[in-house]
Amino acid sequence: MKESSWNRFLQVSDNRLYQARGQLHQAVQLLTAIGISYVEQKPDDSHTSLLWDTKTHMFLSQTFGPNQKFQIGLIPQNLSCHVIHNHDSLLVMNLNGATLNQVASDLQFFLEDHGLPKDGFTMEKHFELPDYPPRWSAPFDTSDHLAFDQLSAAYSNAYQVIRAIVINEDRAGSIMTWPHHFDMAVLLTQGEGKSIGIGMSPGDTSYAGPYFYVNVWPYPPEDQIQDLPLTVGKWHTEGWTGMILPLNQIVDKETAKDQKSMVEIFLNQAKQHGDIITEASQ
Repeated sequence: MKESSWNRFLQVSDNRLYQARGQLHQAVQLLTAIGISYVEQKPDDSHTSLLWDTKTHMFLSQTFGPNQKFQIGLIPQNLSCHVIHNHDSLLVMNLNGATLNQVASDLQFFLEDHGLPKDGFTMEKHFELPDYPPRWSAPFDTSDHLAFDQLSAAYSNAYQVIRAIVINEDRAGSIMTWPHHFDMAVLLTQGEGKSIGIGMSPGDTSYAGPYFYVNVWPYPPEDQIQDLPLTVGKWHTEGWTGMILPLNQIVDKETAKDQKSMVEIFLNQAKQHGDIITEASQ
C-alpha cells in the first residue's frame, strides 16, 4: 500500500465504532503516560500528544529516554503496542486478551531494564476520558476487525488531507492527536487569540462515528453562519460551533477517489469560511 493511498471508508454501525473507539482511546493512554512520565512538560500539553507514522499507520509517543531515542507505538488495527528504539522495535505486546493494567506493568518493567526509572512511570492523568464501558479492568477484545480498520483509516486519511493543507500554510502548527478528545488536528493561528482548527474526531458525545471538522475561535455569531453555506457537510451549533462532515455522508460515495474528493472539498471550503470569519472579526 502506498503511503498516499486513501483507505476507503465502509459502513459500520455506530455501536461497533463506539466499542472499538473506547478500547483504542484507552490503549493510547499508554503513549500519553510516556509523555507525562518521561517527557519535559510543555505549557500547551503537547508532551502528552500523539504523533502519526504514515509508513506503519501507527500512533507514536513523543521521543524520550537516553538521547531521545525511545518511542512507544500503537497500531490501531490490531492494538499492538511497540517499544521502539532508534526506529527499531525492541518489544511488541499484543493487547488483545490483556488488560490495560497488565500491559502498563509489563511496559514499566521493560523500560526499567533499558535505563528508565521504574518509579518515574505513571498512568495517572490530569484529565478525564469519556465515560466508555468499564474496560480499565476488562481484557481488550480486537475481534471486530472491521471497526478497528475503519478507525485506523480515519486517522490515516485525516493525516493525509490535513498535511496537504499544512504544507501550504505558514500559520499552521504541528499535526497532533490529543489524548483527551482523541482528535487529530492542526491549529492555524491568526494572532490576537484567533485561530482556525482543522481536524478529525473519531467520535464523541455529539457523533458516534468519525467526522472531519473545521472550527473558528472565537465562535462566529449565528447570523454570520447563515451567510456561509456548505456544499458538503453542515454547521454544528449545539454545545460548540463548527463545520463538520460526518462519516455517514462520506460512505455514500462508493470509491476511494470520490470519498477523498468530498473530504477535500469540505475542508477547503470550510477553511475559506474560517478565513472569512477571522478577517471579518479584525
